[in-house]
Amino acid sequence: MDADSPTPKDSGTLAAFEQTCVEAIAKLDALPVSEESVDLRREAVALAALFRSWVARAPDPRERARAVTRLISLHRAVEEYAVAPRGSSA
Repeated sequence: MDADSPTPKDSGTLAAFEQTCVEAIAKLDALPVSEESVDLRREAVALAALFRSWVARAPDPRERARAVTRLISLHRAVEEYAVAPRGSSA
């Protein structure tokens, strides 16, 4: 690897990031399908792929920070979606 190429990140950290995405996907798959759940699942799949890509090529610090921010937002949105009331009729 040349001096300009970032070194791959610790696989333990990447595994934790990817596992968070996998858990989000599983949670969403167990809930009723909606446009919101499809969008959240799509984001989880995209983030998991991004984190997997870091095994071969570490991101620059700004890219890493943006991705971790996306992951935190995704996690919160999935948790909020999971507890949101559905199907209530007035």
